[in-house]
Amino acid sequence: MIRFIIRRILWLIPIIIAVSFIVYALIDLAPGSIIDSMINSEMTKEDIEALRVAHNMHRPMVYRYGLYMLNLIQGDLGVSDLSGLGVWNLYISRLPNTLILAFSSLVIGSVVAIPLGIFAARHSGKIADNITTTFSLIGMSMPGFWLGLLLLFLFSLRLGWLPAGGNRDGFKSLILPAVCSGFMLMAQCTRQTRSSMLEVLKADYLRTARAKGMPEEAVIRKHALGNAWIPILTTMGNSLSVSIAGSAVIESVFAWPGVGRTIVEAALSRDVTMTLGSVIMTTFLFVFVQLLVDVMYSFVDPRIKSKFSNMGRKKKKVLAVKSGGGDRPHTGLVAALSNELHSDASGDVPGGIRSGSEAGARETAGTFYSSVPSVQGGIAAAQISGGLEAPEKEEPPGLSFASEGVAEPEENITDAQVLEAGSVRDTGHDQGEPKSDKKKSAPEGGVYEMVSRQYRKRSLLGDIFYRIRKNKGALAGMIILAIVVLTLLASLFVSFEAATDTNVRIRFTAPNAQFPLGTDGLGRNLALRVVYGTRYSISIGVGVVAIAAFFGVMLGSVAGYFGGHVENVIMRVFDVLASIPSFLLGIVIVTTMGQSLQNLIIAVGITTMPVFVRISRASILTVRDNEFVEAARAIGLPNIRIILTQVLPNGLSPIIVTMTSSLGVSILVAASLSFIGFGVPAPHPEWGAMISTGRDYIRTAPWITTFPGICIMLVVLAFNLLGDGLRDALDPRLKK
Repeated sequence: MIRFIIRRILWLIPIIIAVSFIVYALIDLAPGSIIDSMINSEMTKEDIEALRVAHNMHRPMVYRYGLYMLNLIQGDLGVSDLSGLGVWNLYISRLPNTLILAFSSLVIGSVVAIPLGIFAARHSGKIADNITTTFSLIGMSMPGFWLGLLLLFLFSLRLGWLPAGGNRDGFKSLILPAVCSGFMLMAQCTRQTRSSMLEVLKADYLRTARAKGMPEEAVIRKHALGNAWIPILTTMGNSLSVSIAGSAVIESVFAWPGVGRTIVEAALSRDVTMTLGSVIMTTFLFVFVQLLVDVMYSFVDPRIKSKFSNMGRKKKKVLAVKSGGGDRPHTGLVAALSNELHSDASGDVPGGIRSGSEAGARETAGTFYSSVPSVQGGIAAAQISGGLEAPEKEEPPGLSFASEGVAEPEENITDAQVLEAGSVRDTGHDQGEPKSDKKKSAPEGGVYEMVSRQYRKRSLLGDIFYRIRKNKGALAGMIILAIVVLTLLASLFVSFEAATDTNVRIRFTAPNAQFPLGTDGLGRNLALRVVYGTRYSISIGVGVVAIAAFFGVMLGSVAGYFGGHVENVIMRVFDVLASIPSFLLGIVIVTTMGQSLQNLIIAVGITTMPVFVRISRASILTVRDNEFVEAARAIGLPNIRIILTQVLPNGLSPIIVTMTSSLGVSILVAASLSFIGFGVPAPHPEWGAMISTGRDYIRTAPWITTFPGICIMLVVLAFNLLGDGLRDALDPRLKK
């Protein structure tokens, strides 16, 4: 464990160097320089040149970066270009506020989410579970800045219970931003807790604990939750990292004096030194939190805990099992396989099991069965040693259980109907009825024909559509997306001039028959602006996923297929990119390239790319060693053709699910950047920018922020529902 911690800490050094270089290079490429704010009209050319020399602007960028890193090692982050104060002092003065907000949201979210997720898992498929799942999806789809504005409107402006911003009122000032940030964490953690608990609630060790008489609460708390902590803790750690690194939006809404708000203000004012120092320090905290999460795994998960507790000791076998057969307890195939699989790597584990090959598994199973006198069901040991198949049975006409197609129920035929059909046929046979009478007394076609109608083979694409159609959530998502597509088509008939036309005489008009969604502060028709804004959100979602998926899947596929040094280089580069908080990286990229729709898509696409690289690499690793890939190599197909035609098509399922979920996340990130001033510039009616424009009038004209926020939430919710439906449709465990 100590070695692991030291290795991870040492790995921070190259990460910080790479991150600092990327951020420094991006900011240096931005239009202007750090001396622009210092130049005035009274300066001569000689004065300006002296100022350039004083700040080493006449030197190459690499020299200035090296000088900056040398000062950073000595604890000097430089001096703010605007305030003239030390960056370190400014950052440290704001950091406690950010940490307080982050840990408060973590406590609020986890205290509610974990019990709620356990409750939903224990009542899976019931009304309580459906309500909890819907609540989680809505919480994940709701923009954080829009939720913050609604909380301000209700509890500060209407009820007057809590302050509207700042931190001058102590604990009361913390409540609203902590609840807003904690609600987002609560939605994600509830969903993850439910998913993790569902995987362990039906485990064998839980049935054993219940059989011993252990109370149900103790079974859930000690055994189930203890083995489900890893994904829950990962979600909580990621949320805490995002709260520390990406709290700029929440801090901007509530005027909370934290690090995120400081970075936004510095980037907007082109304070290069303050922006660079704050991003580097926040990245260090981001990676450090991930390290703490990895270390905590060994304390909460009993499997990892036992692994480290037995490290360095000689493992003892519980049962003496020999690989070549011989004497062993006749406990059956399952127990023998379990004993062999849990032995150490230096023990008598057959090569077939260790390598995971099918032939080795069959050979091992045959060896085990050879020592068992009889097998339940009458299957001979020789048959098992030849292959893990039962004796062949004659299949009735019209009924095939071959693996070529996917068999799914066409009708809901109950077990009682099947039994009735079988009993009628058997009764008729015993009574010696004629064959024609038996056909009349049995249901049409008999039991085999009934099952044949129920299980009909479909193509893979048809099976996916069938399962999505049966999934109510996915069906609702498709309906919402259909409405969004119709709105997008309607926006083609709305001109940009009509969406931006101002009329101050009708400003702040409430929704009525003439203006269904009202007007804003400049008298612009809000309905036309919302409809026209559909173009931006859909373009951002599709564009971001297209960029991230194209480059990410290609690079991830190359890394997973070739492995070795190629894989190491690609994955280390994207590990560094993933170490930079995506929201901060988006701010830096937009600051460098300028505000526009195209630059916003590129910025969010670059921050999303590491997700696709990792998921595509993992998917390719499961396919690259299959027989059909070896056959393609054997006939001389080039590697790029094998990747595109053989490997990648067979690993697309997780990539497709990631694409649908990334569509909603991309829209949220882009709307958040537009809200704080780094997205689509005015007067373009982008939904996030519209909410930012209307927040100053939320007391007198709340409809300006309400309707764009609802649109964002519905679109993201539709993609999340569709993503869940695709995940269930492509999950082989749910096809039984």
